[in-house]
Amino acid sequence: MTSSTNPTSPLAAVIFDIGGTLIYPSTTEGDNIAHLTAWLRASGHPAELGAAVREARRWMWEMTSTTGRQHTMQEAVRRAAAQLNLGITDGGFVEAAERVFFEPEIAGYRAFPGAVEMLERLSKAGIRLGCISNASSHWLIEQIVERMGFGAYLNPVVTSAGFGRTKPDPAIFHSVLDRWGVEPARAAMVGDTLEADMGGGKVVGMRTLYVTMTPNPDNVNHRHLRPDAEAASLEEATRILLAWQGT
Repeated sequence: MTSSTNPTSPLAAVIFDIGGTLIYPSTTEGDNIAHLTAWLRASGHPAELGAAVREARRWMWEMTSTTGRQHTMQEAVRRAAAQLNLGITDGGFVEAAERVFFEPEIAGYRAFPGAVEMLERLSKAGIRLGCISNASSHWLIEQIVERMGFGAYLNPVVTSAGFGRTKPDPAIFHSVLDRWGVEPARAAMVGDTLEADMGGGKVVGMRTLYVTMTPNPDNVNHRHLRPDAEAASLEEATRILLAWQGT
């Protein structure tokens, strides 16, 4: 893979990944399923729908990986309901189920040390900041951004669920860079996945910064993708980004 990155171009903008980069989880998908199942039972819906949603989410991620199109949580809920012949077509129910499912996950996320401080320092330095997250729910990422205190700094907030395609598709990166009017050589991608974040950033000509606070099992298969820099903490990442800006 080649890159048109020009290291002499002062950094003007940074796109962040969210999960594993700015935040880390303290819950599992099992917690989400249990919470959804309890809600379904209390609402008079079959508890079996919770297990069906689990299977539908496996299908959702398999299809997303195969096609590059982001299949969503709402699609998974509809698929699960159809498999049980529930005849649920009410969009309000599907949206409510999506939100109930993610409630434990939202409550369980924690910001990595220094996350807000990093965003504040970069913003004060005049660097434009945004995020791109591969996620099955745009609502989920919006909630996380606001609850973590990132909303004052990240604009735009882009998700594969909202955009329709996943990282490393170049189109999702260009959607942010074009909105800013920033050349790729003056932008950096910061993330924890080699294929989606580092590979995606490089193919459009961005600088890439790989953060390694938590291991990402997907990276084992993509060791050939070399980032421009690595950081073991967000404090270290901040120093690298400010150096790329020239401050």
